[in-house]
Amino acid sequence: MSVEEHEEIPWSMLVDHDRRGRSRTWYAAAAVILALVVGFTAVRWVEGRRHGETPEETAATQAPVTTTATAVPTTAAMLSEADLMAVDPAMTTLAAAARAEWFVTDYFTVDGAPPPDLAAAFAVDATLPELPHHDADRPVSFVEWARASAIRPHASGLVVTVLFRTLYENGEQRFERSAVRAVDVLVLVEDDTTAIGDLPIPVSLPAAHGVAGWMQSKGDAPPEALQDALERAGRFADNPVVLESSSSGADWRVVVTIDGPSGVRFPVVVRSDIGR
Repeated sequence: MSVEEHEEIPWSMLVDHDRRGRSRTWYAAAAVILALVVGFTAVRWVEGRRHGETPEETAATQAPVTTTATAVPTTAAMLSEADLMAVDPAMTTLAAAARAEWFVTDYFTVDGAPPPDLAAAFAVDATLPELPHHDADRPVSFVEWARASAIRPHASGLVVTVLFRTLYENGEQRFERSAVRAVDVLVLVEDDTTAIGDLPIPVSLPAAHGVAGWMQSKGDAPPEALQDALERAGRFADNPVVLESSSSGADWRVVVTIDGPSGVRFPVVVRSDIGR
């Protein structure tokens, strides 16, 4: 009869071996999952930085910025004394036009004592004839307006053409307006000062124009456009009255007569898009 031999293996060894196998599997799976999570998070963070950064921040991240101090020259250092003392040509032109208009206004106005600025306007070495301003029995004359219309260079300065109109007594204790006249005024220019270099020089008026293009119109404006025109003209003067109305392009053209300050009625035009 054979003898049976039994080899005993502790249960604890079997349990530990099984547990160790499962533990290794779980650890490996956990490591893989952790790696995936970390990798995904890293990718999202990098992409978020790329999309969220401004171009300046991205450039600053990619490459360091090196700055070099550069000396900036000042304007004062670049300007010479001659530049600083130079007179702006545009300002000289404006000054000459103002001097010429002022001179024409004083010269052709005779209403009492001579204007104190008239003699002072001429060059210091000017030789003047007797002027009407000193005649006690002279007629009265007023300059209604004077405007420079042209300026051209001259060897001594600038020549300014001035258009002007005067008011004068007609002998019936009434004033009349003269026709528009024109004179050339020689304005001497020295540094930033101006002076009159001669008496007024009569010249011809600009040629009559041949410009065409009167605002053409047709048709009748509706009542609401007429009312709008009356209200707008009434804010300008009293007693507006519609004279005529018509259509002109995208607007209604309404001719309205109004009272002037003197009581004389003047026709004016009001353009309105009411009722379109």
